[in-house]
Amino acid sequence: MAGAMAENLARPEIMLIGAAAALALGYGLFLLNHPPSLIRSVAKTVPVLLLALAGLIAGLPVMVVLALIACAAGDWLLSLEGESHFLGGLGAFLAGHLLYIGHFASLAEPERFFASDMGFLAFILAALVLSVLTRLWPYLGGLRLPVIVYAVVIASMAFAARAADPGQLVLAGIAAFMVSDIILAQDKFTPLSNSPLRKAMPWLVWLLYFSGQAMIVLGLMAGIPPVG
Repeated sequence: MAGAMAENLARPEIMLIGAAAALALGYGLFLLNHPPSLIRSVAKTVPVLLLALAGLIAGLPVMVVLALIACAAGDWLLSLEGESHFLGGLGAFLAGHLLYIGHFASLAEPERFFASDMGFLAFILAALVLSVLTRLWPYLGGLRLPVIVYAVVIASMAFAARAADPGQLVLAGIAAFMVSDIILAQDKFTPLSNSPLRKAMPWLVWLLYFSGQAMIVLGLMAGIPPVG
């Protein structure tokens, strides 16, 4: 058993995920709240790129690898200042979510989308989107339409993932991804305060976001035999 564990840990895709986690931790501890710079942007982008490379080596579907690459592009753009970069980052993450939706929808049986438990989930997700948009609405200004589209798409990703039922680890990753986006929206758009929770929001966003992506990759890899 110990030998098998050591062999698994030595797999290149697992080593890449470990490197990604170490770099993500370093970014969160040392660079997250620094002013925009090339080093900060690279440090924010590389962890998810390494997850994409790990997924490629492990043989994950192309749509999943492309989703990770799109999210890494979003990380780069959101690390820069200005509304144009924010909108570009939003678009990159939107593309990533759509690719995830395409993957999960391809795994689900069509009738699953109309099952009673899926109807209940749709109600919960719709209520969540409505509550978040209600909170953000007074502060969105000209960004209302892009934020509405983004919120609907990420909820659709969660719906498609549940229909596909790819395993608890993947679903936990999707949930963490969603929560990170909700916290990020609160942090970006709602009035600032000096509460400890508000100060912790950037770390919570990064922790949940990277952990979510890593759980998605690890959960999907669990269903694929090792390469080589």
